[in-house]
Amino acid sequence: MGFNQCYISSVENLQLELNNVGLETFVKRYRKYECITGPSESFRFLEEKIKEYEEVINDNINNNIS
Repeated sequence: MGFNQCYISSVENLQLELNNVGLETFVKRYRKYECITGPSESFRFLEEKIKEYEEVINDNINNNIS
């Protein structure tokens, strides 16, 4: 069985990818990896987008319950 790893590029490239595919696809693409390496500012950007996505999901769940 393999080890799923990914090298993330610059924040600028990540932002372009996010703009092209949307938040949900962007987050799901990177969540599948067991290991992510790359510049620390890119990692922070990715963490911010994951948190943003989780907030959107939680808001949608809370709105459906109300």
